[in-house]
Amino acid sequence: MAQNAIIGLGNPGDCYQNTRHNIGFWLLEELAKSRGLTFKSKSKFNALTASLVMQEKSYLLVKPMTYMNESGRFLKSLLAYSNCPSESVILVHDDITLPIGGMKVSNSKGHGGHNGVRSVMHALGTSLVRLRLGVGPNPNTLNSLASYVLSAFNSDELEKLNDRKDYFITALLKIVDEGVDSAMNLFNKNLKTNTP
Repeated sequence: MAQNAIIGLGNPGDCYQNTRHNIGFWLLEELAKSRGLTFKSKSKFNALTASLVMQEKSYLLVKPMTYMNESGRFLKSLLAYSNCPSESVILVHDDITLPIGGMKVSNSKGHGGHNGVRSVMHALGTSLVRLRLGVGPNPNTLNSLASYVLSAFNSDELEKLNDRKDYFITALLKIVDEGVDSAMNLFNKNLKTNTP
């Protein structure tokens, strides 16, 4: 039976756990916790995966264990092995153009300068449905973008994200249940409502 894949982007290692770049990992972990799921190692493909069944459909949750810029490196072979068509992928990742707690559903061929998204698109050769989670804006223009996205959320930001996690999961499951167009119509109608 064909599966769909939900891929969260991030960097492996405890030192990256609460960083902005790892918000894709964070949301998949929260989704897995809410469903009583545990991630298991697929060492052959350098990834952690968990299986989610909803509405008689099977979903593979994937956290690539390569570093962000090589997120797509093993994905094509993992998806083929797991019988997940590339066009079924939903990608969850950080977005510097959206504020903390903000969110946007997208379906496009562009990567917006995000190296992890670029790597996945290059590997899969297709446009991607994406759930973009806000981690911006960078308050200090003297800091490089790389330094900012690798910085940890402060306690207020973590509290805001925890307050919004159910909303993020609802949006992700809306994509799963009803498709990207329905989710975009509902959640992108007024982007101001997608910020706390």
